[in-house]
Amino acid sequence: MSARAKRVLYPALAVVLVTFISFVVHLLLLGTSAFPSGRIVEGRYLVEEHGKVIELTATQYWFSYVHGIVLVTVFAVVALLIAVFYWRGDLRDEYRVA
Repeated sequence: MSARAKRVLYPALAVVLVTFISFVVHLLLLGTSAFPSGRIVEGRYLVEEHGKVIELTATQYWFSYVHGIVLVTVFAVVALLIAVFYWRGDLRDEYRVA
């Protein structure tokens, strides 16, 4: 792995890890996630999860929804970074035997 790839990918992977862990903690604390299945019906913020309908406050709903969008976006950006570094040859194995 090149020095440039290490300089970019290590912090990016740390961001992915922190974002994922925070999403899981948020999911466990709230019991559900508004992304992508949440809906607003007559001013009530509802999320259907495993056959149950859970009502959230507006703040909980929007924070959960935005958190889900951020999680997906971060994963997509880091996957794109990895692909670019791979195609540029920055992710070659330094210790290749044959």
